[in-house]
Amino acid sequence: MAKRKWVSEIFGGQILLHSGILQQLGFVLYLFGLVIFYITLNFWIEDSLVLERHNQREIKHLKADYTSKKAKLLYQSKRIEIEKKLIEYESQLKAPVDPPGVIEIN
Repeated sequence: MAKRKWVSEIFGGQILLHSGILQQLGFVLYLFGLVIFYITLNFWIEDSLVLERHNQREIKHLKADYTSKKAKLLYQSKRIEIEKKLIEYESQLKAPVDPPGVIEIN
């Protein structure tokens, strides 16, 4: 019978009254708040790290894209390549024969 009374006290909530835990309710709620804050902070930091990894991957791809486009542009801006494109489009422009000169204004 004593065992049944003990189980009844635990499930009925009477053990809280007898053990004095209600006197420490403020501290228990404070600890509960700290645990919730800790869990929230961990989720926030994890989301930030995922976003940072995503941004680093994006920067890496953009840098590779920039490098390839820059190399292509440098290649296409060579004099020989420009002359090939002018011939291909049947342009009337011709390469200069004389080197550029200096114009002096008095």
